[in-house]
Amino acid sequence: MAFVAHSKDGKEALIARLRRFVEDSDLSFYEIASRIETSGTILSMWLARTAQPDGKELSEIERFLSRNDSLLTEAARPRSEFVKKSFD
Repeated sequence: MAFVAHSKDGKEALIARLRRFVEDSDLSFYEIASRIETSGTILSMWLARTAQPDGKELSEIERFLSRNDSLLTEAARPRSEFVKKSFD
C-alpha cells in the first residue's frame, strides 16, 4: 500500500500509526529509525511534531508500516494473550 495522500490529515494519521508502532513494538527506537532510513533524532522530531516528514520520507514510513503491520497487530495485543498461547 503506497502512501498517496499528502494532506495534513493523511500525514497526521500516518505519524499516529508510526507513534503507535514505536510505543507498542519490541523493536528499539533506533532500529525502527534505521528501517525507515532515517536517524533517531529525526524520528523523535516527527513524533514530537517539531518536524514533518517530506514526501519521500512519508513513502518510507508507509512502506515500513505496511511490511510490519503484523508486528504492530501482535504488539498491540494484551500480553495475557501471549501468556495464554504459550500454555495452550
